[in-house]
Formats: sequence, C-alpha cells, structure tokens
Amino acid sequence: MALILLIDLIVVLSMLRAGRKRLENALPVFCFFLVLVPFESRLVIPGLFDLSTERVAVVTLLLMFLTRPGDRIRRSQIPFKNLMFLHLGWVICSTAISLSVATSTKQVLSQVVEYYLLYYMLIRIISDTDTVYKMVYAMMIALSVCCVFGMLEAYETWSILRVFPSNLWTTYDGGHDPLYIEWGRGLRIRSTFPHPILFGDALAMGIPLTLFLLSFWKQRRQRFALWGMVVLMFWAVYKTSSRGPWIGVAVSAVMLFLLVQNRVRKYLIAIAVLALVALITRPGVLGTIENLYESTTDSSSPVGSSYQYRAALNDSVRDAVQKDSSRMIFGYGLGTFRELGLEIKFLNVTQRWFTCDNNWAAFLYETGYGGLLIIGALLLSPLLRTLRNYRRLPRPERYFSGVLFINLATFYFLLLSVAGYGWGQQGFMAWILISLSVVYPEAVLRERRQENDPANVSASRSLPVPQLRPSPLEAWVAQQNA
Repeated sequence: MALILLIDLIVVLSMLRAGRKRLENALPVFCFFLVLVPFESRLVIPGLFDLSTERVAVVTLLLMFLTRPGDRIRRSQIPFKNLMFLHLGWVICSTAISLSVATSTKQVLSQVVEYYLLYYMLIRIISDTDTVYKMVYAMMIALSVCCVFGMLEAYETWSILRVFPSNLWTTYDGGHDPLYIEWGRGLRIRSTFPHPILFGDALAMGIPLTLFLLSFWKQRRQRFALWGMVVLMFWAVYKTSSRGPWIGVAVSAVMLFLLVQNRVRKYLIAIAVLALVALITRPGVLGTIENLYESTTDSSSPVGSSYQYRAALNDSVRDAVQKDSSRMIFGYGLGTFRELGLEIKFLNVTQRWFTCDNNWAAFLYETGYGGLLIIGALLLSPLLRTLRNYRRLPRPERYFSGVLFINLATFYFLLLSVAGYGWGQQGFMAWILISLSVVYPEAVLRERRQENDPANVSASRSLPVPQLRPSPLEAWVAQQNA
C-alpha cells in the first residue's frame, strides 16, 4: 500500500509542477503516467470502487482544470457530444436491468465517464501543435519503459508487477505469478499491461506514432531516442507472441507507407530490409512465426482452438441477446461478461467462459444492439474525421492526421481479438488520440494564421479567431465542429 501511495504522490506532484505556469504543460506528464502505470497500482476501497493511479491522474487533471479557468479554450461546439450523451444514457438504462448493477455502475464510471471527461478536458486545454507532439512523445517514452520491463520478463523471468501486492495481480497460472507462460508459446511478455495481447495492441499503435515523430524532429538527441524506441517496440511486439498485434503492425506499416509521404517511407524500407536480414540470419525467429501460423491452423492445438473460440463466442453472444427483447435492446450490463461469464459451446463442450476475446461482441452482449450501434457510430466518427483532416489539411500537417487515422483503425481492428476497450492502458491511449483528432486541425489553423498575419491575430484562446476573414481551411474546420 505504501508503494501505491508513493506512486500516486509522484503522479500528483509531477503534474502540479509541470502545470505551474500553464495547465497545458502538464498534459505530457499526464499521458506518460496514464500509459506507464499498471492496473495493479490501485487502492481497493471495500464496497465502493478501486482508486487506481490512472484515476488519481484524471482527478488531478480535473481539479487543475476547474481551478484554472484562464487556461481553457472557449468552444461553441463539442464534437461527438450528442453521441456521448446518448451512449451515457443508454448504458445507464442497461445498468438498471444489469445482471450485476454494482459491477455495471463501476464500468460506467471507468468506460464511459472517465473517457468522455478526459476527452472534454483535453479539447478544452490543448491549444498548439507543440503540445500535441509532446503528448505523443511522452506516451512513446512510457511504452519504451514498458519494453524495458518486458526485457526483464524475457531474459530474467521477473515481472515489474511483483513489486505490487499479490492480491492485486492479474494472473493466468492460478494466482501464483504475474508472468504469462502459455503452453505452446512459452513466456509472452506483458510488461505493465493486463495481458500480452493488450501490450501488443499498444505497441501496434505506438510504432506508427514513433516513426512519424522520427520523420520530422531534427534534434539529434530526440532522434537517437526515437530510433531506440522503434527498435524496442518491434522487439517487444515480437515477444508478445500475439497474432493480432503482428497483423496490426504489418497493416499499419503498409498504410503508413501509402499515406505519409515523407522520410517515413525510407525508414519503413530500411526496417523491412533489416527484418528480412533478421529472418535469414536468425532461423529461430522465422521458425517461431511459422510454428505460430501452423498452430493457428491446427484446431487440436491450444493456439488453434483459441482462434476457433472467437467464432463460438460470437454465436453464443448473438444467441444470448436474442433470448429476450430487453436484452436484445439494452444487453446484460457493462462488465457482466467478465464478472458472471457466459455459457459457450466450444469443441463440443458447453461450459461457462469469462473471457470475451472480441470487444465488439462484448459491446453487443453488455449493451445490446442499441448500445453496439451507438458506440460504433461514436468510434467511427473520429475515424472519419481524421480521414477528412488528412484530405483537407496542407502538407506536412496532414500527415499527422493520417497517422491518427491509422492508429484508430488499428485499434478498432484489434478489438476483434481482445476486450481491449476498457481493459488496459491502450483504451486511454485511443481516447487521447481521439481528442487530438479534434484539436490538431484547429491548432494548425491558428498557427498558420499567426504566421501569415501575426498583427491581426487575437490573443484570445478562442477558436476560431474572429478578427480575420475566414479562409477555406477555417471554414472547413468550423464546419467539422458544427
């Protein structure tokens, strides 16, 4: 408990110190801790909820936000606001008929209120592209530290999670150790994440962002650090032995090559050549990949059966929600799948499973078809927004919107293989990126206008600036926020 209190104190003091002059300066520190600190860092309050370090960070930012009104950006429109309120109302209705009202209430707080509150604060605080890049850089530093922890797992068989009380561990061996060792795949690193797949998902999002930062930052120290991060992340995603993240990285690399037309292309070609050399010179690496592929296609192996389990899961979820009209509309309540499980017929055996390895199926089971449609529309909206930003923004600023599109698309795709929306740090990463998709075009517009006519630019933090005649880019940004 003393360790957790110390971590919480470090988080709070670091954010307060960074945000002394400007609240915006606290955001990179906030993002760093939000990605780095594990779920095991929490204080259990009996009968209420867990006070996790990530929740402490969100509350600290909220208090700073409320007490520093001068550091807020005035906004006439909050993008996606209506869908957020609709989703909140829907999950409240779902909670009212939940199989476990207490569990669903806690999940409403963690999966809905915290995400949307985070989004609201970020779009009211961020005013310039420099802050955007620093936030992304801080998250990449945190992921790199996680990779170092992964090296300790792989080569010393020691997990950083052992420093936390054992009763808080998320374990997969009956509660004896936080290391993840799976028959057929051996030790799979998870670092500070609840599961190797979740760590792999975060890395699949982090690699394109790191390569993008590397493509335009010119300081030698930063570039050296970013190259080290890229190497660590590729190594770590390989060591997770997770098929979904591997596919996510490969698809992200192809999309990055097509959308970001700068030095990233050269880096990707160089990485592809190095990967090919590694496969030739290190037959064990190629053998690991081939064995995993063969196991996936072998239904008698644990790896292959886990692949088939997802199909059985989808069928069982559809059957469960169709048993009753109220469940079909509102579902069984957030968090009830992991808490109470579901009877699933798999390999000719019917038993209760507590893992929902498809978050889209979890949305359906826990919030019904209505909730699935609402959350689908909500998550699709920023994805389409980033694509529009990419098409409309000038070079080179458009490339960051392209990377945001790649990241969100990858995250949504990876939700097909794991319930990673409200479980693990990558959910917060996704909502930080969603927030950046809103503020980034406006920050670009503001800075471009200041460069073109600095004498006529208002000192106000309101967006857009009213004194100047609207440009086509400004009119488009205003239309996106309407």
